[in-house]
Formats: sequence, structure tokens, C-alpha cells
Amino acid sequence: MNEWKQAWWLTRSQMHKDKLQWLWSALFMIYTGSMSGVMLLGQQQTDFINPVVDSFFLIMVPFQGFMFCRRSFRYIQEDSYTQMLAYYRRIPIPEQAVMWSRLQQSLMAFAYNGIFFYGSLYVVNLHAEGFRWDQYLAFSLTCTGYGLMVTGLYIYGEFLNSGKKYLVLSTLFIPIAIGISLLIRMSGSYGLRIVMDESKSWGLLSPVMWIALVAGVAGLWLLSRLTLKKLVLRDLN
Repeated sequence: MNEWKQAWWLTRSQMHKDKLQWLWSALFMIYTGSMSGVMLLGQQQTDFINPVVDSFFLIMVPFQGFMFCRRSFRYIQEDSYTQMLAYYRRIPIPEQAVMWSRLQQSLMAFAYNGIFFYGSLYVVNLHAEGFRWDQYLAFSLTCTGYGLMVTGLYIYGEFLNSGKKYLVLSTLFIPIAIGISLLIRMSGSYGLRIVMDESKSWGLLSPVMWIALVAGVAGLWLLSRLTLKKLVLRDLN
């Protein structure tokens, strides 16, 4: 319980420290959501299945788990994440509390950023699909489940590596996303279309949604546990 209280204190401190992060995050989500809508509109107007649409979506959805604060812009030059972890260890704040706080911040970011991302995507394109509120919620939650799993990988890289190495590892996700998009294209459709159709057909009973959510939460939890075990042993000097 004490670690949970410390984690919540850290979360509130981070959320209040940089007020502009709320603005930058909202603007970035509006941009990426709108771009996703524009790309999807282009895909719907042609028979050619462009893997760029799915690739862009796969890369951008996990960014909903981040708030774009000053630290996130300085992690390469100043290795700000490592400095933060070293500072918390000196105070000292247990690694368990730091991990709980990072998970809290991710969940809050998904909730906040999702409003702007899926809101702008709906305005630009998906309003024409005739979604009911429960169908669109199912679509959003399906994508969020995927985002949660990838967020676990990002936290692993963020907590266990220097800023420069974290950048390299994050960049490696781009060809992986492209490869996944090409595999989906071989099925004769594209990922966004599949998720949209499942959400419209099943609503909140969508099996794809529940599989994505369970896999996302389980993946985030397991990766966080693995990260925590290695973080305790990491030399932060």
C-alpha cells in the first residue's frame, strides 16, 4: 500500500510538473488521428491495398500511452529517463513504486490521448461508416489493447537502456510494423478494415476486442514484471 501511495504521488507530480504536456499531447493526437483518417479515406477509394495505412496506424497507436513532456523530448541529449531513475533511487523511492507510477501514467495517457485520437479519426473519416457509440467504443478498445502490449515493450526499453540505445530499439519497431502490415495485406484486406468490420458486427461483444484487451493487459503486466526485475539490478551511475 505504501508503494502504491508513493506511485500515485509520483504520478501526480509528473502530471502537474509540465502543464504544456497536455496541450502538446492533444495536438499530436489530433494530427495523427486526422492523418489516419485521411489515409483510410484514400484506401477506401481504391482497390489497391496500401500497407502504409496499417503501418502508420500500428506505429502511432502506442504513442497514446505517452504524454509529450519536456523529459520525453530530451531523452537522447540528456538521457533524461536514466537520470530520473537514478534520482528516484537516491531519494530513495522503491523501483516497485516507480513502475506502478509509470503504469498509472500510461493508463491515464491512453484515456486522455484516446479522446483526441479517436475523436479526430471519427470526424475526418469514420463518421461516414455509421458506427453506433458501442461499436466505435469497441473499435477504440481493440486498438488500445494492441497499444498496451507495445507500451510494455517501450517501458522495457525506456527503463533498461540509455537514451541513445532506447532510440535505436524504438526505431527497430518501424520495420516490424511494416512487416506485420505486409502479412495482413497477403490476406486480401487491411488491418483497420478487419477491426472496423468486427467492431460493427459485434459491438462490445467483439471477440477481437476482448482478445486484444486481455492480450494487451497481460503483455503489459508481464513485461512490466520482467522490466522491474532487471531494473533492480541495473547500474544507473
